[in-house]
Amino acid sequence: MISETIQKYEKVKDAIKKSIISGKYKNGDLIPSENELVREFKVSKQTVLKALGVLVNEGLVFRRQGKGTFVSEISREVKRRIAVIVFHSDNSYYSKIIKGVEQVMTDSSFDTILCNSEGNAQRETEHIKRLLDTVDGFILSPVVRAGEYSEGVRKILDSCVPLTFLSNIANENQLNGSADYVIPDDCVGGFMAGRHLVECGYKDFKFLTAGDGLKFDTVRERLRGFKFALAQDGVVFDSGMVVESSASDAHNGYEADGYKAAEKILPEPKKPLGIFAVGDQIGIGLMRGLKEKGIKIPEEVGICGFDDIDLARQWGIELTTIAQKKTESGMKAAEILLRKIKNTSSGPEHITMPVELIKRKTTMKLSEISNIVR
Repeated sequence: MISETIQKYEKVKDAIKKSIISGKYKNGDLIPSENELVREFKVSKQTVLKALGVLVNEGLVFRRQGKGTFVSEISREVKRRIAVIVFHSDNSYYSKIIKGVEQVMTDSSFDTILCNSEGNAQRETEHIKRLLDTVDGFILSPVVRAGEYSEGVRKILDSCVPLTFLSNIANENQLNGSADYVIPDDCVGGFMAGRHLVECGYKDFKFLTAGDGLKFDTVRERLRGFKFALAQDGVVFDSGMVVESSASDAHNGYEADGYKAAEKILPEPKKPLGIFAVGDQIGIGLMRGLKEKGIKIPEEVGICGFDDIDLARQWGIELTTIAQKKTESGMKAAEILLRKIKNTSSGPEHITMPVELIKRKTTMKLSEISNIVR
């Protein structure tokens, strides 16, 4: 019974705290009355008073006799410094994003601390713990394992330090509206990829991802769009159409894992295969592995990636892909974070960036190929 009461007051406290951190309640705002909070959370008045008392002790709110409870003026020294944590900053995808972030931050006289998580949740948490009290905010491409954020990410979400997610999120429901994000239009991108492969004339289809990629909302959205495009052409999608490679090569965008995944793929005679790879580098690895097996691309297998990294454009690769606005996404994330730091944002900001199909040489209308060797 005692633990249940504790859970109830903590639930109320955390909800109010997140509303303050997200900007829903600004400095000086009157928060809902005790009776309103009782009705909203379906708890006793004693539970509400306990939650408010903790928030008063933390300095987040103050009470005025006969007037109610107000959000405190949180005096926080602006350090003019933010942290950006990504998987690998030397990866061409992330380097473009970082370029956008630094452009905005430099123009606003902020320094940018750059850290690499290398896809390791513990390393990400170590960076966050070291920097949490020394920066004004974080821009983060999070490490997710089994659909859960790292301990470090949860520490940011529980603090008053602004956070903007970039490129991917694990499960939006975990955020409780307390974090901002900038992500590509993954579902539309998946649909574009699927529609293109269908229009090219491929008859069988696969979706290639790395490791536990399907735990990411972004990957699931790409798959959802892909399945929808196939369904419009009467293709029934089943679990056997998902190819999950290993995830040992995060540093290189899982290129080596895509190469190994080629061992699992064999197109049927007279049934050309269209593959949507969740990222360009895993798609490029797959292409190399298939070519070594003597499989013709795009005649026997067509491949569409996602990201439009520089390598995808190079001669000898020329990967069909879904392009996203990487530098612009970094700029948007930085602009959002600045608004949060300056407390000029009205609430959580969720931005979905447009994507575009770029046709290159790993796909082709099969009707235009005169002699397909199967």
